[in-house]
Amino acid sequence: MPTPVWLRTPRFDLGLQLGALAGIAPALILYASTRASDAAAVLPLAALIAVPFVHVFGSFFFAFSAERNQSRSPPARLAAIWAGWTVAALALFSLAPRVLATFALLYGGWHILRQNFGFLRELAGRGGLGSDRVLRRLDLAACAAPAVALWLFVAESGPWSFIGVEVHHVAVPGWLVALAFAAVPVTALLRERRLRGSRLSSRAGALILGGNAGALLLPALLLDNLTLIYTLSASYHGLQYLVYLAERERERQPHEHPSRVLLPLVSAIVVCMLAWSAALMLMAAIFSPPAAQWLLATAWYAIVPFHYFVDGRIWKRSSARGTLPAA
Repeated sequence: MPTPVWLRTPRFDLGLQLGALAGIAPALILYASTRASDAAAVLPLAALIAVPFVHVFGSFFFAFSAERNQSRSPPARLAAIWAGWTVAALALFSLAPRVLATFALLYGGWHILRQNFGFLRELAGRGGLGSDRVLRRLDLAACAAPAVALWLFVAESGPWSFIGVEVHHVAVPGWLVALAFAAVPVTALLRERRLRGSRLSSRAGALILGGNAGALLLPALLLDNLTLIYTLSASYHGLQYLVYLAERERERQPHEHPSRVLLPLVSAIVVCMLAWSAALMLMAAIFSPPAAQWLLATAWYAIVPFHYFVDGRIWKRSSARGTLPAA
C-alpha cells in the first residue's frame, strides 16, 4: 500500500479540526441548551464577536508584511484596495444595508469553504495529484456543498437579522434544502472514489471535509440567532487559520526556536486586539448607544469582508508544487 499523505502529520491534521471544535463547543452547548438571554449573561455576544478579529489581524499581519506576502498583491496595493472598499462599505451601509449584510454572509461562507478547498489542494499537491482537474472539481464541490446547504437552510428558515439588519430572504422549497444536505456526503464519497489507489490519505481529506461541514452547518442546526451562527462558524475557521498560519511561520524558520519565530505574529495580534478593544470602549464612552452601534457595524464591514478578499489574493500558489495554503 502506498504511504498516506497528510496536510502535515496525522497529529497536526487531527488537532486542526478538534482544536477548532473545542474552541467553539462551550458556546455552542451553552446557547443550544439554555435560553439565549441566560446564555448571553454568561457569555456575552460582544465577546464572541471579538474572537474572529484575532485571526483577521493574523491575516493582515501576513498580508501587510512585504517579507511574507510574495503574491501579486503587495501591501501597498492591498492598502489602496482597502481604502476603496471602506468607502464602498460606508456607502452601502447607509444606502443599502440589507444588500451589504446579505453580501457579507454569502462571502463569509464562501471564504470558509475556500480555506478548506485550499487545504485539499495543498494535500493534492503533496500527493502528486495537483494537476488532476477532475479531483480539483470534486474538491471544490465537496467543500461548496455544506456552504450551499447553509445558504439554502438560512433562506428557507428566515427571515433573519444580521448585526441588527434584516438580510434578503428568498423562499426556498424544503425538498431543495434536503437535496443540498444530501449533497454533502455524496460529494465527499465521489471525491473518495476518485482517490482509490492513490497516495492521498482518505482520512486526511475526510478530516478537512468534516471540519468544513461542521464549521458551516453545526451552529446553524443548533442555534437560532444568525449573528451568533455566523460568529461561531467564523471562530471555528479562525482558530484553524491561526494554527495553520503559526505552522507556516515555523516552516519559514525551521532552525529557530518556535517562541522566537511566533513572537512577531503574536505581538501584532495582541497590539491590534488592544487597539480594537480601546476603540470599542472609546466609542461606548463618547457616543450614544445607537451611534456607537452604527460605528461598530461600519467598522466590522470595513474590516472583516476585506480580509476575505485579502486571503483570496495572498494565498494563491501553485497546487502542483504542493504549496497551496488556505485560500
